[in-house]
Amino acid sequence: MKAYLINLDRSQDRLQRMYQQFEKAGLVFERVAAVDGKTLSDDEVARIKRNAGWKDPLTRSELGCFLSHRKCLEQIVQSGEQYAAVFEDDVRFSGNAKQFFQSDAWIPSDADLIKLETHGRKVLTDAPVTIVAGQYSIARLRSQNILSAGYIISAKYAASLLARMNDAAAPMDHLLFTPACGFFKEMKLYQVSPVICDQAGLESTLSGERAKEHQSLPVWKKVIREIIRPFLRMKTAIWGMYINRFTSQRWGPVEPLVE
Repeated sequence: MKAYLINLDRSQDRLQRMYQQFEKAGLVFERVAAVDGKTLSDDEVARIKRNAGWKDPLTRSELGCFLSHRKCLEQIVQSGEQYAAVFEDDVRFSGNAKQFFQSDAWIPSDADLIKLETHGRKVLTDAPVTIVAGQYSIARLRSQNILSAGYIISAKYAASLLARMNDAAAPMDHLLFTPACGFFKEMKLYQVSPVICDQAGLESTLSGERAKEHQSLPVWKKVIREIIRPFLRMKTAIWGMYINRFTSQRWGPVEPLVE
């Protein structure tokens, strides 16, 4: 299986680190020059996000991320391969990752996309459809699990996404992995657990700009949010207990990376 690595031209240190990571995972990769959102003209920004319905104005870095993933999808469609992997340049791989990339026989036949990482919070999944190496479950993902630093996608579904990615309606990870946004509800989306990659803790090229540009909530909204937070948590906890006890689905965290 071929991999595509999103990497900014100015981040050569990350590229060198990723050579080691891909060697560890036994992956052949192609570097995709990331779109630097800071270099986009005002006209380009306006054109890309003219239909954006996201709650906050998309930052230039978020637009660059969107365009970078779109470049990867274009190359996957052109490659002629059935499946390919996409990674951002701040990931690290599990010591067992190699077996997932030597063959695609483990991928469910109806899979559009397989998420290889997790954002660490509890998620809803179906019962596993298969177990890899006696340890890794592959199950349908039914709830939000953001971050887009590592996933496998079918070329067929990549082509379907590209036809609808002329505009950035939300940050890329939300387009893919948030039910209320984008494409989540239509795709056959699977989760690997334990994850086979995660973010290595490097400084994000997105978070700083997000913190500066996204508008903060008014004080009164923050107060209301904090008042209702414990009740929402209690409601979710009761619902999760019901799911785990009386259904075949599972509510809980995705297992972390096994080094």
